[in-house]
Amino acid sequence: MFNALISHQGQTAILTLPMDRFNLQYELAQIGIRQRLTNIPISDEEEQDVQVKLYADSDIGNSLAMLFKPSHSLEDANLCAHMVENARPELLEELEQNIVYGQYHSPKAVMEDIKAMTDELIGATVNYYCPLKFQMSDAEYGDWYEVDNGYGIANEDAIRELLQKEQDSDMNNMADYFDGSESAKAKLISAIWDVENVNGELFGVIRTGLREAFSPAEEQEWIDELTGQAADGFGEGLEQREINTEDGDLYVSFWNSGDDYFMENETDFRQRMSESPHFGNMRL
Repeated sequence: MFNALISHQGQTAILTLPMDRFNLQYELAQIGIRQRLTNIPISDEEEQDVQVKLYADSDIGNSLAMLFKPSHSLEDANLCAHMVENARPELLEELEQNIVYGQYHSPKAVMEDIKAMTDELIGATVNYYCPLKFQMSDAEYGDWYEVDNGYGIANEDAIRELLQKEQDSDMNNMADYFDGSESAKAKLISAIWDVENVNGELFGVIRTGLREAFSPAEEQEWIDELTGQAADGFGEGLEQREINTEDGDLYVSFWNSGDDYFMENETDFRQRMSESPHFGNMRL
């Protein structure tokens, strides 16, 4: 998309953005830069400890680079370049024209428009539900022990904040990791991990934006993907992130190995709840 000429104490690196955050941080470390990406401004002024200059070999790259000011960070530049480069194909022509002809006044405006145009592609939203498991850590011994769903209800806002933070830290939408059939991938637009209070119990919910409804076979592919993400992907990372509470550190998991585990669409979930009226008050 564009290049970043980065200088620090006589050392220089030329990096092509976008780049995986970890790789970018590693490349910066090679020239002695230890600051977080959010703390590195887009500025090539000599008084700066780290100088950053953006440039490109294309009109769109240069037009995008010109939107960045010293008030923006290297993190902003990397994220914006990623969103433009990975915008859905049907959006690219309009997006590129808007960038080249100066329709945006800031990188934030570019990213907001990409999100808005992407959301316009959504023709249906389907929620997929799963039970949550909650654990606390023993401050003295470091052991984890399971606690009931009441801890989830009491910390719902903090859990949602953690989910948002975890998703924001990944440049990709969770839908981007889906490796299903071509027909299913073509319908999938977005996937947002959230929690929802149902009958007094907190459940995990993945709000899935679709161009059009999945077929039964495609939906099963997506359910299998979500189950895998809950166990070994996004969920595996999430369950290692502590939430500080008055009672100690709380950990939340979207997966468990019990026979009562499920991942299902809202229709099936509501049916499950109606058939078991006290389900929402049971410990999962």
